Amino acid sequence: MNEKLYELFDVVLKSEFSIKEYDDKTIIELGENSKYGKMETYSLFPGIILAYIDVNIENVEDVFIEEKMESRLLEINHCARGRYAYAVGDDKIIYFGRGDLCVSIYDLTKSLSEFPLGYYEGLEIFIDVDMADEYIKDYVPDFDLIEFYETLEKNNGFVLLRANEKIDHVIGELYDVDERIKQSYYKLKCLELLLFFSITNFTKTESFSLSKKQVKIIESVKNDLTENLETKITIDQLANKYGMSKTTLKNCFKEIYGKPIFKWRKEYRLDYACHLIEEGHYSISEISKIVGYSSHSKFSQAFREYVGCAPSKYKN
Repeated sequence: MNEKLYELFDVVLKSEFSIKEYDDKTIIELGENSKYGKMETYSLFPGIILAYIDVNIENVEDVFIEEKMESRLLEINHCARGRYAYAVGDDKIIYFGRGDLCVSIYDLTKSLSEFPLGYYEGLEIFIDVDMADEYIKDYVPDFDLIEFYETLEKNNGFVLLRANEKIDHVIGELYDVDERIKQSYYKLKCLELLLFFSITNFTKTESFSLSKKQVKIIESVKNDLTENLETKITIDQLANKYGMSKTTLKNCFKEIYGKPIFKWRKEYRLDYACHLIEEGHYSISEISKIVGYSSHSKFSQAFREYVGCAPSKYKN
């Protein structure tokens, strides 16, 4: 039914990938042996595909190549875990995270896309508006997909809705569906989502955009925070080094990585400690120093609060 849409994956996927077809779904494995994750897709209506995305990607360019499309393609993204970024115009980048919903035009927002945390889980609905419009009107006569697309085109090509109860009601239920009713339920929820759009005011986007210069600075800040975990770094030092106000620095960092600077660094240190414990090359005492803790007891307490067990019990 949607062979034309599935052909798009062959255009935008740079890495090796394999396609496995089943009676009710098509799974696209990214990279050799699903190295980069997978997309589990369902063909709902002519011109509409629902995809569950579960990826682990440090460098997006290893997997995706951004190509212009002949089709007028609309994307609806909902984030369940991780963070995702879109380029908007020549110099703006927007980020969205857990529970957020982003509706965008592929060709206007795909000059850059990335997963700043290195992983992403969520769902995406791909809509070829010219193919799907007439069919959808049979179910939702008051909603015009082409008109919606053209309105979005005039509004920077995207709208971003931050997590709220309405979005969770419409989208959240899609993550846990009984196998026996999946296909029919997905169709109903897709129509419900379009009905939701028909009564939603999209004139005011809720995005906080960053310039490419700001993004580059924050990437440098992240490198400073991770290169030497034993070194104490202050907000004042970072702000002075990069010529950015402390408030802007904190806001930009949280927008990209989803957490305040030092909460993010603490969790990074503890995640790295987990990795070192798993490797088994260092003692717990050595690891506590490597990840920047001056005392073994403070490290053990922080580790227990974050992971749920003592460092010595982690591998067990």
